[in-house]
Amino acid sequence: MPLVNKLCCWLAAAQAAAVIGLETAIFVYVLRNIDGVFNSWSSDKGIAIYFLLLVIAAMYGVFLLVGGVMNGDTIQIIGFCAFNLFAMSLGIFRFFQIKEWLFYKFKDAVFYQIRSQMIASVCVMAGVSVVFGVMSYFWYTEFGWEIYKRVGADMKIRRMYINYRALVLLLKMDFFVFVGFAVTYIILILKTNDPEFGITVAFVPMTLTVLTLAFWALRKESVGTMWVFVFLLCGSTAYFVFKCARMYDPKQEAKFSKQRPMMTYYTVVSLVVIAATLQQAVTCLANFGYGLKERIEITRGKRSDMEQIQDYYVNAAGDRRMNLEG
Repeated sequence: MPLVNKLCCWLAAAQAAAVIGLETAIFVYVLRNIDGVFNSWSSDKGIAIYFLLLVIAAMYGVFLLVGGVMNGDTIQIIGFCAFNLFAMSLGIFRFFQIKEWLFYKFKDAVFYQIRSQMIASVCVMAGVSVVFGVMSYFWYTEFGWEIYKRVGADMKIRRMYINYRALVLLLKMDFFVFVGFAVTYIILILKTNDPEFGITVAFVPMTLTVLTLAFWALRKESVGTMWVFVFLLCGSTAYFVFKCARMYDPKQEAKFSKQRPMMTYYTVVSLVVIAATLQQAVTCLANFGYGLKERIEITRGKRSDMEQIQDYYVNAAGDRRMNLEG
C-alpha cells in the first residue's frame, strides 16, 4: 500500500478515535452531573442518540475510507468526504439542540463545561473534511487510470463501471442513513404503545435485507431483483414523505416539538440519498447485459481474459496487457 494511502487510513482512524473520545467524555460528564437525565422518554434521550450516531458515524467513516483505499475505489474515497460532512452536520445540530435542552431543563453550568468538547468534535471532523477534500482532487486525477486498469479503454464500459461503483457507494450510505433514521425515530419520538413502533422496528432488518439483495442483484445483473429494489425505493420515498408530513401535523405537536429540526433534516437527507440511489439503480439496470459483469469478473480473476474478451491477455506475471494483434 502506498505511503499516502496509509497516511489517509491513519488520519481517518485518528479522527474516529478523537471523536469517540470527545463524545464519551461529553456523555459521561452529563450522566455524572445531571440526576434522572433519562427520566422522560423523548427529549432527555437526545444526548444519548447524538452520542450513538456520532460514534457510529466515526467508525463507519473509517470503514468507508479503508475499504475504498484497499480496493482502489476512488468513488468510495470521495464518498467518505461527503459522509464526513454529513457527520459534521449532525454534530452542529447536536450543539444547538443540547444547548436548548440543558438551558431549558437543567443546569447552564453543565452546558458550559461540555461546550468546548462539542465544538472540538465538530472542528476535528471539519478539519479532516478539508484535508480529504483537497486530496480528493488528486485522487480524481488518478480516477481515469484506475478505471482503465479495471475495465479497459472502452468508454461505454467505463461509464457503466462508474455508475456501478456509485450505486455500491450509495447502498452503503443508505444503510447508515436509513437505520440511523429508524433508531433515532424509535428512541426520540415513539413509545412502545405507539402504532408506528412495530413498523419502525421492523424497518431496520427489512432495510438490511433489501440492501443486501440490491447489492447481490447488482453483482449478478439480476433484472427482476433490481426492479423489486426500484419499486421498494419508491415505497421508501412515500414512507419518508409521510414521516416528514406527520412531523408538522398539529395533532403531533407534543411528540415532535423538540426534535422537529433534527428529524426534518434527517428526513430530507434520507430523501436525497433515496433519489440518488433510485437514479443510479435505474441507470445500472439499463446497463445490464452489456458486458460490464464479464469485465468485473476478469478483474476479480473469476474468468480468463481470453474466455469472453479478446482485447487483453495475461502475461507470465499475471498482469493484464492489451492485445495489439488483430
